[in-house]
Amino acid sequence: MVGKPLITSLVDWYRQGADVAALLPALSTYLGHVDPVSTYWYLQAAPELLALAAGRLEDHLGDLP
Repeated sequence: MVGKPLITSLVDWYRQGADVAALLPALSTYLGHVDPVSTYWYLQAAPELLALAAGRLEDHLGDLP
């Protein structure tokens, strides 16, 4: 099962403050995917991952009007 280890890796990277966008192509290759687009399918139903990504986006954007 690819989904759970993939999500675990991404959640760990987000918590560590890693550059997930830079790491995702390497993870996709490791999983045998042609490119990250093939990997995104596994990320659709991961509430914890989406919450971490949303938090990072909010931190990046700050308090916009």
